Parts: sequence; structure tokens; C-alpha cells
Amino acid sequence: MLYSNEQINQLIEQEILLSNQLAEKYHYPDNITHLLYVMIPAFLLKYGMNHRQLLENCFKEVPILIKDEHDEISQAYYVSIPKWENGKVITQKGIVLKNYKDIGLMQLLDNLVHEMNHAVNSIQNEIIEKDQILVRTGIVYNYFEKKNLTFIKKGEEVILEEVMNTKQTEKIIDIIKNMSQYTITNPVVENTLYAIHHAIDSNYHSNSYILESLVCKKLMDNKTFFSTLENLRMEGQIEDIHHFFDSIVGRQGALLELSKYLKKSLELQKELQTQKWFQKAKINKIGEITQQAMKIVELFDQNTIYR
Repeated sequence: MLYSNEQINQLIEQEILLSNQLAEKYHYPDNITHLLYVMIPAFLLKYGMNHRQLLENCFKEVPILIKDEHDEISQAYYVSIPKWENGKVITQKGIVLKNYKDIGLMQLLDNLVHEMNHAVNSIQNEIIEKDQILVRTGIVYNYFEKKNLTFIKKGEEVILEEVMNTKQTEKIIDIIKNMSQYTITNPVVENTLYAIHHAIDSNYHSNSYILESLVCKKLMDNKTFFSTLENLRMEGQIEDIHHFFDSIVGRQGALLELSKYLKKSLELQKELQTQKWFQKAKINKIGEITQQAMKIVELFDQNTIYR
């Protein structure tokens, strides 16, 4: 173990203080507060104590909002809405939870970690002012009209962002699960970790973006890709991500091309669920798109030494 029992318990107790302050400020129910007791330490263990202030500020600035309505498609989402204030664009952020009463412990934890991880990886270099206002969520820019901040479009990288975020979510939940290996002195944290540990057989696997995650598996397992993208994404160096990926694949626009394939694949999957006609044609098209996406993934993987 990298940390001693004393160090882990000290970290937990420090973050319990923050979690309780947030719960009082935002009126969180106990189950969310108790998950924050283990989530915030896990984020610190994942990203490093050198990012402690940034991570804690993110939990402070991004409230968890419960919108108790049933939604088959979207259980939770992270939102960052721009507005003009004193001649400057700022954003109002939040995590919206739907289906709050309809989901179990692990799905609630997955939702919270997944959406907070979007927030953590969006807080630096979030806003770009050009002819339009660009607001970053991970590796994706949301485009807004400059004068009245009307939403225009979302960038093509949206599904690749979700795949990356899903992989990181799994890693963070594994950290939480493994915290149960320590001798935890706080009984609430001990009980929470016990419940999480016994809800997961081995390593945690999210049920989000299953096909797209499968297509990108070699990328997510590739150490060159994952470590580089993690660092650049957190810092908000999005152009550098494209240059890095394209240069290894060997052609300009390769990352954008992959992103478009992933986005189109998900769109067709949603059509399969809602439309009854042309099912076979859609399935065949998904297969074709998947193959094209996997060729780009394979080419990147083959061209890296450290993988």
C-alpha cells in the first residue's frame, strides 16, 4: 500500500469536514454526503495532492442538483452555462441527477463520479472568446453566440470525451473500492466502503457507452495515449491533443475523424431504439462505422512504442 492507515484516515477526516460544509451549503441528503466522504479522497489519490486545491475548489463550485424525474436516456449530466458579468464571460456550473430515487448505490456513485470528473477536467482554461464563445467540457467545446450567448453547437469530440471519462470513472471507483483495504476508523466511511466493496466483484466496469468503449479499448489501454490525454485534457490544451494524436496516426484530422465515427455510431444506436424501420440497414451501417473507427485506433496503437 502506498499510504499508511494513518495517512488515509487523516485524508478522509479532512475531506469529511469539506463534505459536511458542502452538504450544509447545498442541502445534500445523507447518502450523497456519505459518498462524498470517499469520493473526494479518491479524486485526490487519483490526480495527486499537487492538484488538491483545484479538486477541492471544483467540489465547492459545482453543486449537485437533484431533479427527481425518470429519464430512460440520461440519468445525470454536467452543465456549465455561460453568462456575461461585468463585461466578462463566466460560467454557472452544476451536476444534475435524475432518477435519483430509482437507482441503487453503485449507479448513484457512478453518476456522481462520472459527472464530477467531467467538471474536474473542464475547470482550467474553460472559456475561449473569439467570434463565438467556446466553453470547454473535457476535450469538447460547446459553441455559443457571442452577444446573447445562445447555444450554437457541441463539438464533434463529445463521444470520445465520454469514453475517456468513463475509463477514468472506473479507475476512480476502483480507488474507492480499494480504500476498504485500509483500517478505517470512521464508522460511516467504513460502512460506505463495505457496501461499495461488496457490490463489485473485481475491477469496476461502467455500463456507459459500451460499444464506443469497446471500439476505443486499445486507446484506453495504450499508456502513451492515456497518460498524454489525461494531462492535456485536465490542463485544457485541446489543440495539443489533436496535434499529438494526428502526428502519431500520420495524418491531419485523424482524431476529428475518429470522433465523428463515434458520434455517428451512437446516433444510429439511438435511432435503433426509437425507430422501427430500416433496422437492418442501420445495424450494417453501425458495423461499417465501427470498423472505420477501429482502423484509426489500431493505427495509433501500432505506431506507439510505449503501450
